[in-house]
Parts: sequence; C-alpha cells; structure tokens
Amino acid sequence: MADKRANIVIVHGAWVGGWRWREVADLLRDRGHYVFTPTLTGLGERAHLTSPDVNLSLHAQDIANVIKYEDLDDVLLVAHSYGGMAVSQALSLIPEGKIASLLYLDAFFPEDGDTLNEITAMPAHLPEQEGEYLVPPPRINKVGFNTHMTDAARASYEDRRTPQSVYCFTEPARITGARERIPIKTYVVATGYKNDTFVPVAEKLRKREGWRVEEMPFTHDLQHVAVTETADMIESALP
Repeated sequence: MADKRANIVIVHGAWVGGWRWREVADLLRDRGHYVFTPTLTGLGERAHLTSPDVNLSLHAQDIANVIKYEDLDDVLLVAHSYGGMAVSQALSLIPEGKIASLLYLDAFFPEDGDTLNEITAMPAHLPEQEGEYLVPPPRINKVGFNTHMTDAARASYEDRRTPQSVYCFTEPARITGARERIPIKTYVVATGYKNDTFVPVAEKLRKREGWRVEEMPFTHDLQHVAVTETADMIESALP
C-alpha cells in the first residue's frame, strides 16, 4: 500500500484504448491509488464515435474533461506514445494547479505547431482515397517493438486495435507555456529497441531545466512487457 493515495491519469497511445493499461492500472490500484485510464474519442470502446471531427484538439479536450468532471487535484498525468501529443495540448485547457506532476513514457513531445507525422520516424500512412479519413493500425509484424508478444496476445491485441482519424496525426499541436509550469516533470525513454523517435526527445530534455530523464531497458510497449517496472516508474513520478 502506498504511503500517499494519489490521483493518476494515464493516457494511451494510438489505435488502442484505456484497456491497454489494465494490468498497470490494476497494480497501481492495489497499491492504493486512484487510477483513471480514459479511452480517447473514436478508439477502443468508443470506436462507434469516430468521425472526421476526431482530431488532436478533441483528444486534448477528452483529457481536460476527465480532470474537470472527476474533480481531480494534485494529479500525476501520464502519457504514452501518441498520448504525449494529446496531453501536451490538454495542459493549456486544464486549470493551473490541477496537475502536480507530468510523466511521458516513450511519448511524443510536440513543440508548438508540430504534427505527429512531422516528428515521428514512422509517420502514419495517409488515406489514399478521397473522402477517407481513417488510418488503420500498422501490422505489428512490420513494427519491431511489438514482436515480443505470444501468438495469443498478438491475436487479442490485433482484434482490439481500431483505425484512427488521420486528423490526430496531421493537426498541429497548440502548445503554450503550461507544460513547463508543471512542478514535477519526467521523461522516460525505452532503450530496448531501435528508438529513432524518442531518444532525440530524451536528449533534448536532458538539457532543459526542470526535467528529469530516465531510461527503461524495454520495448515501446512498456505497459505490456514490464508491468511492475512501469508501475514503479509511475510511482517514482508522484508529487
């Protein structure tokens, strides 16, 4: 049981949903924390809400609404992968003082005006036909950081991934100074795969005042391959 019960909000990556964080969330709850793993609009169990209106701004609003309607204070806000885009923009929508600590886990870290497709080593392929807006998830046998899965885990994972609106990947992020005003800020980079996208982010933040940078020797799917270690890292970032 944790010495202090914390409010933790974990934001998932592209093509999945809050379900992807169940094991880590359950472990943190067993340790005494309040843990929220919201699914962004148009994904997971909210896939029926997808439309061309789903974009980065809507996902940022999703996160801000969790903080508002759950009436959360002293929050540790955690972002994984694409979640870093939405979290970065959401901070300008959340009243100052609500977020006490910020943790990016192998996550995108946009500056103002960046799109995800501009800052990733593996941009999402845009729809080829006019009028299409959904980007299917990449096949994991083409993405080296997911090859650790058993056949059963891979089948379950593929069955639950959902196409995502292209506008999540092409809308420029609107970043204010809110991110840098968060009192406690941590960036974690996974070093267990050829990480061309997030290693440069870690190197940049090592030189930026106010940021703690850590490494985890695992693949990108930290929440799947290193459940306990990921929960430990999240607790280490608590306010």
